[in-house]
Amino acid sequence: MDELLQEMIDPAPPRHDVARRRRLISSVAILVLAGTGVATLATAAVFTDNKTVDAAEISTGSVDLTAGDLTFAVPASGLAPGDTLVAPLTVQNTGTLAYRYSVRYEAADTTPGVDALLTEWLQLRVYALDTCTKAATDTASADRLLGSAGTKVGTGPLSTNGLATLVGDMATGQQTGDRVLLAVEGSEQLCVRVDLPLDTPDALQSTSADLTLRLDAEQTTNNP
Repeated sequence: MDELLQEMIDPAPPRHDVARRRRLISSVAILVLAGTGVATLATAAVFTDNKTVDAAEISTGSVDLTAGDLTFAVPASGLAPGDTLVAPLTVQNTGTLAYRYSVRYEAADTTPGVDALLTEWLQLRVYALDTCTKAATDTASADRLLGSAGTKVGTGPLSTNGLATLVGDMATGQQTGDRVLLAVEGSEQLCVRVDLPLDTPDALQSTSADLTLRLDAEQTTNNP
């Protein structure tokens, strides 16, 4: 009886009305989803622009070491025990970066078939002097003597087996004795002195040797 009264008060909708309501709800849901998709597409789109700017030219500096010729005025008669040779060597920085440099040397005996070696007696010194004479080196202060090699100065025979350190050190960075030259026009004069000691033995008559100096430079910028 209660069920009959409930049906009279709130009758069930016809089946075709139920189906129509379901279609309406589905259509609304589809429209809501479609609207959401459109909104997403609209907010995902962005305007863009770009521009390429050419950078100014970037160039590196240069380390450029220039050295003059090293020429000894050897007497026509040849060296005699007790003789001294001196020769100036100008070192110049023609690059755009300041640099420090060091000096290495190598000697070579050039007289074949003899047991006596001139390189075992020659003495080598390098000074920083504006005037390159024997007298100037004789009176030079201790700080003007940059390097020396040879038995008489306590380093043993001149090196004949590869380059040996003479002034400073070619290792990277500031080393004791390294010489510094400013960029572009920095320069200094070295004075190279070679001595044949007075007590050189007779066996070294008519012998000869070559002497080679090598200068190595490195930038000082960012290289303490």
